[in-house]
Amino acid sequence: MSTNDGPRPLGEVLQEVIDELGVRKEIDEARVIETWASVAGDKINEVTESAWMKDSTLYVKITSAAWRQELHMNRRKWRKRLNGALEAELVDEIIFR
Repeated sequence: MSTNDGPRPLGEVLQEVIDELGVRKEIDEARVIETWASVAGDKINEVTESAWMKDSTLYVKITSAAWRQELHMNRRKWRKRLNGALEAELVDEIIFR
């Protein structure tokens, strides 16, 4: 952390601490999964078994083949909506399984 005699915004200090602790990736991944649930909505959440991140790819396990196909065909739209909600380009790809 840099030394500064004056007061600093708490958000700025927290971001520095997150970076120094080396937990940025884990926090970003948790944000993605939480935001996916919000962006997807109730109907998709009902057929979602689990979601996880690996190397900027969001994996979503879907229990319905019909929903899986529909989501797969529109995965670019979902990625754009998700990154928009996150206000950051954290997801490069979404894979529905």
